Amino acid sequence: MMSGLKLKSSFLDFINRSEFIRNVFTIFSGNAFAQSIPFLTEPVIARLFVPQDFAIWTLYISVTNIFSILATGRYEMAIMLPSRERKAINVLALSMIISIFVSLFAFFIVWVFNAQICKILHNDDVSLYLFFVPLSVLTTGWYQSLNYWASRNKRFKNVSYSRVAQTSSNGALNMGFGFMGFHALGLMIAYLFGQIISVIPVAYSFIKRDMKKLRFVNKREIREQAIVYRDFPRINSIHALSDILQQSTVVFLISYFFGNLVVGLHSKTMRLLFFPSSLIGSSIAQVFFQRASNEYTQTGDIRKLVLKTIRTLALIAIPCFSIITIWGDSIFAFLLGQNWRTAGEYAQILSPWICMSFIVAPVSQIPLIVNKQKQAFLFSVIGNGIILGSIVFAGLISHNIKTAFYFISGLEMIYYSFLIYWFLAISSKKIESQS
Repeated sequence: MMSGLKLKSSFLDFINRSEFIRNVFTIFSGNAFAQSIPFLTEPVIARLFVPQDFAIWTLYISVTNIFSILATGRYEMAIMLPSRERKAINVLALSMIISIFVSLFAFFIVWVFNAQICKILHNDDVSLYLFFVPLSVLTTGWYQSLNYWASRNKRFKNVSYSRVAQTSSNGALNMGFGFMGFHALGLMIAYLFGQIISVIPVAYSFIKRDMKKLRFVNKREIREQAIVYRDFPRINSIHALSDILQQSTVVFLISYFFGNLVVGLHSKTMRLLFFPSSLIGSSIAQVFFQRASNEYTQTGDIRKLVLKTIRTLALIAIPCFSIITIWGDSIFAFLLGQNWRTAGEYAQILSPWICMSFIVAPVSQIPLIVNKQKQAFLFSVIGNGIILGSIVFAGLISHNIKTAFYFISGLEMIYYSFLIYWFLAISSKKIESQS
């Protein structure tokens, strides 16, 4: 009993000694609880909804994501960077104002071009859901803005509460609507409600602690900050948009070449494979960005921090994804039912790629910190081209989606290995000056 108490005490002392580890643990513990909800409800939800329901929901998300990535002009990421609160609060205001205009633009597009969008998606059933896209865009933009503000001020508990609120409400509603037979409509409403709920904890934190700072917000300062961080909408937004377009285009291409059944199976595969990233990787990423930004400003060298983070992520990722690579089909069939065994086969093929993505994603903000956004965008075009080219090749030549997945997994492993090398090379001004 005493040894157990000593072990617990030593563990807490270890966490408290390092602010970085303490902050990661704060977000991780919240993420662990938040992500355990959809993970535990997944076997039930998979039996309440059919792959075609997830196909419609995935198409809705794909359209939403295209607008959402532009929702803030990517200025929310610049909230971390100003040294003075006066400037940061104006970046926050700029980000949230842009969200309003982008959501209005999204409403205009889905209202005027509804039929054309459905035709492109090869699915008329998604027509009604498109009118909910503007609300999703607005809530996403405000959540992202307030989330980065909370991170800037190290309020990681509020960030964790936000994610718990989102996943718990989403999971409960998914099950409720599933039992009532709402099908794809239930998935969409649950998703939208979860988005709205997620804004509340970070908004409450801002209202309670920072409302007085709004007196610093003015048009002149907003314009100045928009100019200072203009590379975010000019370069980073294009970079992010290309990534989202890649993800959405993958869905559109799979729907076009292979049909809704494969879209639904692929959606489930990616959702579960990215579960570790949502649980662990995002926790590390948020704290890493805050600490790396400060450290690079002060010392100009974050190479040790980057290397340590990558090694930690590799130790976590490789054993987990190795299990999926070997037994993925059996695991999916056991947890979700035999209808999803094929999704497990997809997971076996794609696991090596997702493993590398898990290792690299949390440190992918390095180009933002060291002002290498243009180069990062060019590299992302190559990575996205590999994915899209593989699916087009499979659709036109082999007519087998697994062929595309084999190409993607192999080539993306090489691509991510290069990114790790590049991130280490640019993470120190000293190394750059010597090269």
